[in-house]
Amino acid sequence: MKTKQNKIRNIFKIFSILAGISLLSSGCGTGSKATQQSVTLNVWKTFEDSENMQEILSDYQTLHPNVQIVYTKKNIENYQDDLLNALASGSGPDIFSINNAWLPEYLDKIAPAPDKVFTFKDYKDTFVDTVVRDFTKDNKVYGTAMAVDSLGLYYNKDILGTASIATPPKTWAELEQDVQKIKRSDGKGYFNRSGVAMGTNGNINRSVDILYLLMLQKGAVPFSSDGLNPTFGQSAEKDGNYYNPGLEALDYYTSFASPASANYNWNARSDYSIDAFANGRLAFLYSYSYTRQTILSKSPNLNFDVAPVPQTNLDDPSVNFSNYWGEVVSKQSKNSDVAWDFLKFMTSKETLDKYYAKHKQPSSRKDLIELQVQDPEIGVFANANLTAKPFYRPDQAKMDTIFGKMIDNVILNGLTEEEALSQAEQQASTITRE
Repeated sequence: MKTKQNKIRNIFKIFSILAGISLLSSGCGTGSKATQQSVTLNVWKTFEDSENMQEILSDYQTLHPNVQIVYTKKNIENYQDDLLNALASGSGPDIFSINNAWLPEYLDKIAPAPDKVFTFKDYKDTFVDTVVRDFTKDNKVYGTAMAVDSLGLYYNKDILGTASIATPPKTWAELEQDVQKIKRSDGKGYFNRSGVAMGTNGNINRSVDILYLLMLQKGAVPFSSDGLNPTFGQSAEKDGNYYNPGLEALDYYTSFASPASANYNWNARSDYSIDAFANGRLAFLYSYSYTRQTILSKSPNLNFDVAPVPQTNLDDPSVNFSNYWGEVVSKQSKNSDVAWDFLKFMTSKETLDKYYAKHKQPSSRKDLIELQVQDPEIGVFANANLTAKPFYRPDQAKMDTIFGKMIDNVILNGLTEEEALSQAEQQASTITRE
């Protein structure tokens, strides 16, 4: 009888030990608190409708039933004011969007990714170089992006055919030659047909972005390595020769709106650039992938395509310019680890592969760009992402205003390119001292 009781006690002990191990295991391991506790993530994003994000949100919540994600699409017109006010009051979102140029302004407001989510090496191996430059600092990851958009060159195929131009220009010199063949004026200061929308500021979509691109292509360095002093107006050396890349880029850009230049084909009387292109009065338009839908909405039957932006010299590596949005995690978030886990999921290959199948956008990931480069709509932009470079701006809004004013000073206010460039550099130097 005693032996039987001992056996029963031993069996009970074994079951007790196994039960204890099971309970212990369920409460241990990476992210145990995140998997056990109820978590709510508030996400603010620009431009993306909630229905476009719903599958991503649902898939993540299926894997993490304890996580509730509250998604809000914010109006871009007052987005930054709303965001800064919310952060100042301590009621900001856990995750929010910033433009790829905003990291210097928001660095003190956001939390870097923990190494268990993104190591710098893994991040660098995964995303295109411009994302790495835009969203990392001192080998720490501060944000990530679902997509990247770089400038492309839209062209009207009928206008090119009429001018006996078989292919769009690949270099600055070819662009100048094509403009000469295409432009038509009424003789009273209005261009009935323009080759390219360049030269002015107010009536050209993304005019300062085009100038940023040209400066980068010429080799201008926007700011000193410490980010404190503007250098886009300083001389550089190449092959033993000194030149001013910023000045050459500004001169080239404004030449297309200068009556004294052979490139003259655009002025303040010209229609807004996207409208001019959609209405068949413009051959070449620098813009981003999303502009395709705007053009089609204005002119569904327009015969157009898109090509890579012209380069200064085809023997040199290509240089492109990107303008896009990414997501960061607020330093105020009480669930930053979970927030970063969601961002990694959101930008994983599997998630973005499904997302791109429904919403065509040029990829931020190198491994998906390989699949996009042949796409007739976004292939040019996806390929450009591989060689896109950022133009460092300590304050994007102020720098954009300074560059727009620099263009106006040459075209509208009678300053020389040297004077306008010098004035812009002086104005930019005050940004980092404020």
